[in-house]
Amino acid sequence: MKIGLISDTHGRVPAAVFTIFKDVELIIHAGDVGHENILSELKAIAPVKAVYGNVDGFPLVGKLNRIDFLGVEDRVICITHIVNNPKTFAYELFKLNRSADIVIFGHTHRAEIKEAHKMMFINPGSVSQPRGKGGASVAILDIEGKRADVQFIEINE
Repeated sequence: MKIGLISDTHGRVPAAVFTIFKDVELIIHAGDVGHENILSELKAIAPVKAVYGNVDGFPLVGKLNRIDFLGVEDRVICITHIVNNPKTFAYELFKLNRSADIVIFGHTHRAEIKEAHKMMFINPGSVSQPRGKGGASVAILDIEGKRADVQFIEINE
């Protein structure tokens, strides 16, 4: 299954995202959506699973969860906005009596992938307000059974 990963839109989705995500079967938004219409725009491409971020207000926080889970193929994906560090987050999952193979998060506005505590942590970066050396970005997560591949795509707009 091909999944488009996006975060920190802050009310803006560049046109390039619609081309990049044209073949995805699902879009995961890891928070700081900015406005409900962003989710509607993304739903025109594929179904959307989203969580709210620290700058999202009502009505988004009334409609979305802070943390959410979904099963894809043989993997459990956790979606949240802020992961301060993997060890702390692993303990948070433990307190929820949950586990995950892949954690999709945002908040830092920097694309990154890391492995910790037998989990893959993926941040697609920000499409509207990138920080650090990288530019605006999204990611494609391709899952087949236990295999999970990630491709980061920089957006030049």
